[in-house]
Amino acid sequence: MTHTFAKKLGIATAAIALFATGSAVAAPKVDWSKVPEAQTTLFYPGQTSFEWVQTGTDHGGARSFVKKGDRCAECHGGEQKDMGEKMVTGTKAEKSVIPGKRGSIPMKIKATFDATNLYMRFEFPAGAHTAAPFAPGGKMDAENEIKLAMMVDPGKNDLQTRSGCWATCHDDNRDMPSAPAKDKLAAAKGIDVSGGYVTKYLADSRTAVELSGAARGGWDKVKPAAEVEAAVKGGAFMDLLRWKQGKNVSEDGYIAAERVMKGGEGVQFEGKKEGANWVVTMTRKLGSAQPGDVALEAGKTYTVGFAVHDDYTAGRFHHVSVDMRLGLGADGDIKAVKQ
Repeated sequence: MTHTFAKKLGIATAAIALFATGSAVAAPKVDWSKVPEAQTTLFYPGQTSFEWVQTGTDHGGARSFVKKGDRCAECHGGEQKDMGEKMVTGTKAEKSVIPGKRGSIPMKIKATFDATNLYMRFEFPAGAHTAAPFAPGGKMDAENEIKLAMMVDPGKNDLQTRSGCWATCHDDNRDMPSAPAKDKLAAAKGIDVSGGYVTKYLADSRTAVELSGAARGGWDKVKPAAEVEAAVKGGAFMDLLRWKQGKNVSEDGYIAAERVMKGGEGVQFEGKKEGANWVVTMTRKLGSAQPGDVALEAGKTYTVGFAVHDDYTAGRFHHVSVDMRLGLGADGDIKAVKQ
């Protein structure tokens, strides 16, 4: 969403601070022993942007993805551990190696729902904190040992539906190969670059996106705010839910022309360490008429993606899933059963 449109929605800093400390979502107790468990592996993605994914000289599966319509998960399901090891060690697509950082994280996921909410439970091993430093320059996010994020696809864009969160990751985002210099950022109109970098975005919000060449992406080619707003209403966005562990902050946001994070109006997370593992639960309202929210319906299946920042990292130094399918009373990689 453009910075201008975000302001129209009343998403100001004060509102973020207000909602981030609480939530309108009640979290009733769920008997997780009665909910089936799915398992996946999050892997370290290095600098494999959406442009990289679509370029044959970089990615052997580019043709299958772009021309044949394959999902990322169809080709790479079961390969996550090996892929993560190659990138975390700098063997492939990574120039900023973090010593001791693990290449993959196994995750257990459970999901259930009722007439009002979707409930999810995530369990994964805590980091050993053997990395020295934790990331380039030390702890990138000293307040949060971990962060957990989930994206939900509205199902309106085929490339996006088949790639999940990869559709939001571009070569000109922060710490990526084509990231623009800070003194060039003023060329981007309609997005907030006050942080000194370009956040995640979708190609639908740009007039053009360069897939090859020295500078990939489309950070400075933002469509007019009215066009972005119309596109979001038509489903050109990714719903983004995030938990920050340090102060137990739940955030309900989305990605279109940029990442827009709000307070926890539609979601509530709770998490803690249980032995050697993190256990995080999420309660998310099914229905919503807010721009940037996917209204979830029983009997339907949605593309979702997950990310974990561990060892106090930020930005792209995270672990991610391939695209997964969440079925609400329907088939999927994650089967949400009705309470």
